Amino acid sequence: MRTSAILLAAPYLVALLGLAGSPSALAQPKPTEQPAAQPGAKSPPPAPAPAPAGRAPVDKFSVVTQSWHRYPGLAVADITFQNANDFRVRDAVVSCEFFDAKGKLVATRGSTVFQSFPPGKKKIDGIEFSLREKNAVPGSCRVLSVSTVSGPN
Repeated sequence: MRTSAILLAAPYLVALLGLAGSPSALAQPKPTEQPAAQPGAKSPPPAPAPAPAGRAPVDKFSVVTQSWHRYPGLAVADITFQNANDFRVRDAVVSCEFFDAKGKLVATRGSTVFQSFPPGKKKIDGIEFSLREKNAVPGSCRVLSVSTVSGPN
């Protein structure tokens, strides 16, 4: 069975090896290389410069205040967000740190807030973070990412 499979595959292997060594396959220009201009041919116009990058929407979206409630295996935050963008954003991913009594970082937990945030402040109650560490003290929270909302505010 193995011998017949090798014999059946042999012509395909020879064809592949022949293509790999052919000059036409080796002489293909790299995507970044421009082909040589033909005499009398017009060169294409230069590519436009990329637009300057603006600040990412997450750079203007932050946590203003936070308060906490503890339950067995769960930390629940009430967080006020500030959207300093000129447009609505949504689905904020929040990361919060938790410390032991000595101030050592024991956990970092994240949660996605599936809400839309217009420009300005908005308070969201009941953001849950699973937390097994019984004596962990909540620390600071920060926004990792947001999505933009297409369409008018």
